Amino acid sequence: MKKKYKILCVSDIDILSNMNLESMKNKFRDIDFIISAGDVSNRYIDFLVSTLDKDLIYVNGNHIYHKDHPITFAKNIDGKFLKYKGLRIFGLDGSKLYSHKEHQYTDFQMTCKVIKNIFSLWRGVDIVVSHASPKGIHDTDEKVHEGFKIFNKVIKWFKPKLWVHGHVHLHNYLAVQETYVGETRIMNVFGYKLLEIEK
Repeated sequence: MKKKYKILCVSDIDILSNMNLESMKNKFRDIDFIISAGDVSNRYIDFLVSTLDKDLIYVNGNHIYHKDHPITFAKNIDGKFLKYKGLRIFGLDGSKLYSHKEHQYTDFQMTCKVIKNIFSLWRGVDIVVSHASPKGIHDTDEKVHEGFKIFNKVIKWFKPKLWVHGHVHLHNYLAVQETYVGETRIMNVFGYKLLEIEK
């Protein structure tokens, strides 16, 4: 029998910190866990976990805010697999190289991160969490917001059920940017999105 998971996904803007706490607890009371696709502050991650009392899985974006605020309770899955609640989740942080700072990668470097996990990918993947998007899907022509080609190959070869990313800002946090490639649902979770996956 399949199980349905409800996931709160966030990225790029600490929008929920403006919500009334009781309203927030009520709105998200039935989620199974939280995913951050990067570029939110460590304090925001702490706030979400403290308020909702749920596990949080994350990758960093190309910016990390409030590094001095520890979030050791959260699960950083950059460059690795996590088996969680019956799901196989894979994470890839950062963006395209543009200023030679941390969490920026060339196509070759990102390909190497994927290759290191090739045997785990062959065993199946349910969710991929990245900060940047796949090349040509939700990205832009600006170097900083260009997607990675290797992500498209992961979708083609391993067919994850769900791919969540951030990095590309939408005109408001309620806007939806969603694409299907085969059976893979690719969602820009700028702001926050409530998503479901069944397995």
